[in-house]
Amino acid sequence: MKTTERSVFVARERELAQLNHSLDKTIAGQGQVCFVTGEAGSGKTALVTEFAHRAENAHPDLIVAIGNCNARTGVGDPYLPFREVLGLLAGDVEAKLAQGTITQENANRLRGLLRWSWNALLEFGPDLIDIFVPGIKVATKVAKFVADQTGMLDRVEKLTERKTLRQTQDRVLEQSHIFEQYTNVLRAMAAKQPLMLVLDDLQWGDTSSISLLFHLSRRIGDSRILLVGTYRPDEVALGRAGERHPLEPVLHEVKRYYGDVFMDLSQAGEAEGRQFVDAYLDTEPNRLGDDFKRALFGHTGGHPLFTIELLRDMRERGDLTLDEEGQWVEEPALDWGTLPARVEGVIEQRIGRLEEELREALTVASVEGEDFTAQVVAHVQEVDERHLVRRLTRELDRQHRLVKEVGVEHVGSQRLSLYRFQHSLFQRYLYNNLGQTERELLHEDVGVVLEELYGDQAEEIALQLARHFQEAAMTEKAVHYLRLAGERALRLSAYDEAIALLTKGLELLQALPETPERRGQELQLQIALGTQLALTKGLAAPEVAGAYTRARELCRRVEETPQLFPVLFGLWRFYDVRAELQAAHEIGEQLMRLAQQVGDLTFLLQAHFSLGVTSYWFGELTSARAHFEQAMSFYDSQQQNSYLVLFGHDPGGACYSFAALVLWSLGYPDQALEKSHQALALAEELAHPFNLAWALCFAAMLHQYRREGQATKERAEAAMALCTKHGFPQWLAVGRMMQGWALAQGEAGIEQMRQGLAAWRATGAELGRPGFLAPVAEMHWRLGQTKEGLSAVAEGLEAVERHGERLWEPELHRLKGELLLPQAEHEAEACFRQAIEIARRLQAKSLELRAAMSLSRLWQGQGKREEARQILAEIYGWFTEGFDTPDLKEAKALLEEL
Repeated sequence: MKTTERSVFVARERELAQLNHSLDKTIAGQGQVCFVTGEAGSGKTALVTEFAHRAENAHPDLIVAIGNCNARTGVGDPYLPFREVLGLLAGDVEAKLAQGTITQENANRLRGLLRWSWNALLEFGPDLIDIFVPGIKVATKVAKFVADQTGMLDRVEKLTERKTLRQTQDRVLEQSHIFEQYTNVLRAMAAKQPLMLVLDDLQWGDTSSISLLFHLSRRIGDSRILLVGTYRPDEVALGRAGERHPLEPVLHEVKRYYGDVFMDLSQAGEAEGRQFVDAYLDTEPNRLGDDFKRALFGHTGGHPLFTIELLRDMRERGDLTLDEEGQWVEEPALDWGTLPARVEGVIEQRIGRLEEELREALTVASVEGEDFTAQVVAHVQEVDERHLVRRLTRELDRQHRLVKEVGVEHVGSQRLSLYRFQHSLFQRYLYNNLGQTERELLHEDVGVVLEELYGDQAEEIALQLARHFQEAAMTEKAVHYLRLAGERALRLSAYDEAIALLTKGLELLQALPETPERRGQELQLQIALGTQLALTKGLAAPEVAGAYTRARELCRRVEETPQLFPVLFGLWRFYDVRAELQAAHEIGEQLMRLAQQVGDLTFLLQAHFSLGVTSYWFGELTSARAHFEQAMSFYDSQQQNSYLVLFGHDPGGACYSFAALVLWSLGYPDQALEKSHQALALAEELAHPFNLAWALCFAAMLHQYRREGQATKERAEAAMALCTKHGFPQWLAVGRMMQGWALAQGEAGIEQMRQGLAAWRATGAELGRPGFLAPVAEMHWRLGQTKEGLSAVAEGLEAVERHGERLWEPELHRLKGELLLPQAEHEAEACFRQAIEIARRLQAKSLELRAAMSLSRLWQGQGKREEARQILAEIYGWFTEGFDTPDLKEAKALLEEL
């Protein structure tokens, strides 16, 4: 009897029809997403594979590409299934062809698409080459299928050279950039031929892959792209690491967007299970009666894998034989009581029939994983490599059907023969039967052999090596490879995976004794972790402080620590955003001493930036301006990516953003606007979401200072969209406050500003509260809400005194005077005079102008026209620019009245 998995489809015509309906819509230009679900062995993959075969026959121009998630490495291996899909579309088809997951016809179609697929990659996804697709390696291999191969190879070579140069600068590729390029490449290919992309076993998918799946699901509506995912609902329901499984919210969103596009093979029920058993038996001529079929269903419940394995076992035992007419019959000696009732029993019997050498080979293979390498098994067993490959192919594959040949991979000069267990249950059974000591020893052997085989390219399999050395209780090596895997995830902006890998490395280190080497490893992990947590949790999050505080302690105990500067910078940023300005300023001075001692221009840039920021919040505006100008003299735009890796931000754009606020405060509103435009231009060129969110929020703040409602609204909403997409809670809060001010809708605007401020403080941030509360107080004043306005002023002044954040102190006193004016002119005048005095001390000309206008209006009402004119004329006459801004236009109008 044939026992191929493709036979599973016979009882699934309903699901096949549903898939076909989705494909028809796709061919018509309406991109679709659907999911096939079911427990292990329910036939998900077999059903989708059969549908792909049928679809190929029905649509000669359809392109099918399959990507698999991996139970061992998928969760921490960024974009694994999407790398496989794009590899196929770029022509890397040999392995899948050998594995049998694509047909020769489909491979030919993929090769026929190469000219367009590589043009799409070069035009729309150049940054995906050498990350998702091994550029020159694949391009050279597929060049023979492309007529104009020379031009294509030249373009790939030039691109690879440029990318190699960027990689030496630690280039970070942002996730949003990856998503856009991947989407645009697929859309360009689908414009030529329709695509069916299969993502198998998504329950093991990494977070970045699942996020990319969601992104694609919302962008393929008008493209000829069909996304088909498979997953095990029981695994998804269990969650991941104690939290909600990342696939779960994506499934809800897809259902809301596309409707009920889920086919659950686990809900077949008894009737459908019996239908499968009958249909599967009838794929071959047989004389098996109803009693046999009922007994078979009773033992398997209609479960496809159980059914297929039990029938294979009967055939091999001779309990089912072919009669003279070539029909399967049961032998009289068949005894259901002696047959295993569970698939584990079937596997145990099948493994037990093997020779000891083959059992040992499979045991070693099970340690490497569901996918394994013949050369690794041969080295561990100390047997001849060619001899083992012959036995794997001829006996374990063709005869026993326990493994299948996948293909060949070249690593340097090494030729590696790749195999896969026919089913994960075979691998799991062998692995689970190992004792703890033997398991550890084999993991060590496998890890060491993989290191030797991959040599300088070991970083490519860092995640696998980390697992083997962790299971071997070789913690130092496991941590080393976890750090390498984490850094690889960082370069792909796979933040969740990076944080998980770095955190796991730190957890493993706890088991090691205190040594200089252990402290050095922990220091590297803590610095990398602190940078990523600052981006995803917020600059003032307790987790950020924990990482950098521990790193600083380690720096004190490790000699020669060039990492001290980024550690101190991380701590400076934490204390700054928490408005612990004195502590931040002291660390800034430490940064300056260290930078001057080392003589590093990057360190000098960041030291001046740090002191410029704290000086700004202290209200020391001329000092802040000098620091930012000095910092910019050290800035090198060619080092942007190095800055991001070291510090998590681009200091050039940050300096321009802060310099804009300084210049406005000093009375140069036009120069401030120019600096803001430069900050935005740098951020847009860098295409780094965090830095762009920063630049947009600071631009919105500047427009709010200049009292430009529409411009504030536009910048704030652009920042909010970016922060919502990428998960930047602090900048989202700032955007909400700025949008609330720009809307100026009475109570609604005040409420939104209050909500934004609460969200800002919820991240641990306290910085900027006086400046955020001043416009709240002003809105209350304009609404005639004196009590509420004075409360906001009092809250802001309390923050000024608590943190020493003096910059907005003049404006708060001015607003207090405006709120008191209707009932207490004398107290209001004192507030205005105090505001002018403080603004002059700070040299904050823009704030002095506002306070002078308030006092001038008061004196005008009291009949002191000359005093009113004189105090306003003096400050107005100082200005040399910004005469089209509302404040200066209002001052001019008042002077004309006087």
